[in-house]
Amino acid sequence: MTPRNAFWVLGVSPEATPADVEREGRKILGLFGVGAKSASSYTCPLGTFRRDETMVREAMTALRDPKRRARERCLARLLDGASDRVVEPDAPLPNAFSIGGFRGL
Repeated sequence: MTPRNAFWVLGVSPEATPADVEREGRKILGLFGVGAKSASSYTCPLGTFRRDETMVREAMTALRDPKRRARERCLARLLDGASDRVVEPDAPLPNAFSIGGFRGL
């Protein structure tokens, strides 16, 4: 799974309008132009990551295309609530084998 979702790179919500996306992208590119440190990282549900001008331009291009925008929106919505979920990897799965059809040897 990649944290390079276009909405996260630009720091906008999946419901943002195309004008909001353009405005935020140009703002971040402007911050890169003046050398602001705040432009070099972004936060998403998976953590904090570095970004560069190329990532911002790619994210803007992706969100201009309706098909790619729909795909990015779907991925962002799936993972927006991921930080709220508690996953216990060692938790028992009752009847896991019988549900799958395995009855033993």
